[in-house]
Amino acid sequence: MDEETPDEPPWAGAWEEMTVPVPVAASLLCLSPHTVGQLIEGGHLVAEQQGNYRFVTLTSLFAYRRRHWTPERAARYNAALDDATALDQAAEHLAG
Repeated sequence: MDEETPDEPPWAGAWEEMTVPVPVAASLLCLSPHTVGQLIEGGHLVAEQQGNYRFVTLTSLFAYRRRHWTPERAARYNAALDDATALDQAAEHLAG
């Protein structure tokens, strides 16, 4: 059996190579894609360029979110989810 470092959870490293596109990162952070781009340029988020697209590493996204998440931002996120749900319900109603 491999010996684990006591400071690291068993899944440590599982997220290291996973990335998401900038629009998904923006959604997860309740920010615009443009703002996420500025955070990448400023070195606050780590991203990889693949062709014309940038992909944010999940580890940098989670770290940024942990440092900067506030109750106000959480409320905006919940409001956005409520708005999206309302739009979905309206679309279903209009579709018949």
